[in-house]
Amino acid sequence: MDAMPHDIAKRPYKVLLIDLARSYGGAEVRTQTQATALESAVQGCAVAVLHGSPLHERLTKLGVPCEVLAFGRGSPALALKLRAIIKRGGYHIIDAHNVQSILWGHWAAWLAGVRGCVATIHSDYGAEYPNLKGKFYEGVLRLNRLIARQYITVTETLQSKAERQGLGERATLIHNAVPIPPLPLPEPDHALRAAWNAAPDDFVIGIVARLKPVKGHRYLLDAMAQVRDLPVKLVIIGEGPLHAELTAQVQALGIADRVHFAGFREDVLSLLPSLDCVCMASLSEALPYAVLEAASYARPLLCTAVGGLATLLQEGVTARLVPAQDSAALAEGIRQLTADRQSARQLGMNAYQMVAERFSQTVMLKKILQVYDKAIGI
Repeated sequence: MDAMPHDIAKRPYKVLLIDLARSYGGAEVRTQTQATALESAVQGCAVAVLHGSPLHERLTKLGVPCEVLAFGRGSPALALKLRAIIKRGGYHIIDAHNVQSILWGHWAAWLAGVRGCVATIHSDYGAEYPNLKGKFYEGVLRLNRLIARQYITVTETLQSKAERQGLGERATLIHNAVPIPPLPLPEPDHALRAAWNAAPDDFVIGIVARLKPVKGHRYLLDAMAQVRDLPVKLVIIGEGPLHAELTAQVQALGIADRVHFAGFREDVLSLLPSLDCVCMASLSEALPYAVLEAASYARPLLCTAVGGLATLLQEGVTARLVPAQDSAALAEGIRQLTADRQSARQLGMNAYQMVAERFSQTVMLKKILQVYDKAIGI
C-alpha cells in the first residue's frame, strides 16, 4: 500500500492480527494487506501466525512483524501462548480472522484483560460447511458474542446475516481491497500461454481457488466437456485435497489436452494478463480476492450467483452470472464469452472501473481504524 494518507491520524494503540490458517486464501490476503497498511497507521502492529504457514512465509519476506506459534490449531495451549504474547506485546486490539483464531485469540485476550476484541468474518461458515463442522463453527461464533466488541464483515451478505443475528450495532461492512494497476494493462505472455498448451487464438479460462468441494471445480470441468467444439482451454490455479479426484475427472471426460493444472502460485497477478476470462464456480462464497484481482486486470468474469458474488457483480454489466452447481449454465456462459470477445472485453473493463471506484485500500484502512476506535472506546 502507498504511504499513509495525510487525513488519517496515527492511532496510539497496538494491534495484533491473528490468522492461524495452515493454507493461503482470501482471508490471508486480507490479513497481509491489512498488516502492511496498519504498520504506519498505529503505534505497533504484528500478526500471530502458525510457524511455517504460507502466511508466515509471506509476511517474513515483506518484513511484517510476526508472533509465531508452533502448536496445532486444536490445542488449548494456543490460548495460553497467545495470552503471553498479548501481555508481553502490550496489544490493545486483537483482530482475529478465522474461527480458530477467534476461538483462541479472543479467549486469550479475555484472560489477558484486553477487551478490544474484533472478529473479522470472511465466510458464512454454516453455508460453506453444511455438516457438523459448520454447526461447530457457528456455535463458536455465537459464544464469541460474549467477548467480541466489534465485528467486521467483508460482504453485504455477511453483514445482513450479522444484522439478522442482532449484531447490527456492532458489525461494520468493510470490503476487501486490492491495488489497481494503471492503464494500459500488461499484454499477454505468449510463452506462458504456450506452456498452458494454448494456441494464440484459444480462449483461456482461469480458475483461482483452493481445490475444495465448495469451489465447484467439478462443475466447471463438466462444462468444459460440453464445449469441446470451441477453442477453449482451462488453467486451474491452486492446490488442495481434491487434486487427485479432479485429475481423474479430467481423464474420464477426455479433456486432458484442454486442462492445465498450474498448482499453487504466489505470482497470480503476473498470470492474469494471459487469461481471457476468470471463472469462479463456487457453491458458497463471500468476496474472493481472486475476483477482485481479476477485475483489477480487466479480466471478463464468469461467476456463480452466490453470496458476495451475487451482490457485487451485475449480470451482463460486470460479469456473466450463472446458477451454482449447474454445468450447463457454465457451458452456456463460456459459449457467450467466446462467441463475442469484444463484449467479453467490455465486461472486463466495466469490472475494472468498479473495483477502481469501490475497493480502495485507503478507504478500507480508514474504516478499519474507525472500528478499532469503537472497540476500545475512543
